[in-house]
Amino acid sequence: MKKIFGFLPLLLISVMCIAVTACSDDDDAAVIGKNELPAAVTSFVSTYFPSQEINVSQKDNDGYEVMLSDGTMIDFNLSGEWVDVDAPVGKTIPSGFYPAAIDSYIAANVNGTGINEISKEPVGYDVELVSGVELIFDTDGGFIGYDRD
Repeated sequence: MKKIFGFLPLLLISVMCIAVTACSDDDDAAVIGKNELPAAVTSFVSTYFPSQEINVSQKDNDGYEVMLSDGTMIDFNLSGEWVDVDAPVGKTIPSGFYPAAIDSYIAANVNGTGINEISKEPVGYDVELVSGVELIFDTDGGFIGYDRD
């Protein structure tokens, strides 16, 4: 019986260590100053979001993430190229940094809704509309289909 009670604290500590390790953030994201961002990042923000300020900027192993004053989140790769732009719920993102064919398709085929989030993928773009509908486009902005996930 003493062996069991002697073993329980060791077991409890082991389980806690595993839980803490499993829940830890292994992105190693670090908050950085705006002056530490690549010029491509700050140029993108000032060009497409001229009325917004960068409130928070982080760097991790994959690239950079910035949060703008309106709550928009933008992810960039290590070269400073955008990979994901996500506006707050119910808000739209500006156009001009992705193929115009995407906007043309949405205007012609989807009633009165704008883009809430766009992600650049190796084969094109994943687009989520304010309405929640998700669309997939190729690298030229040609419509491929609906994302049913």
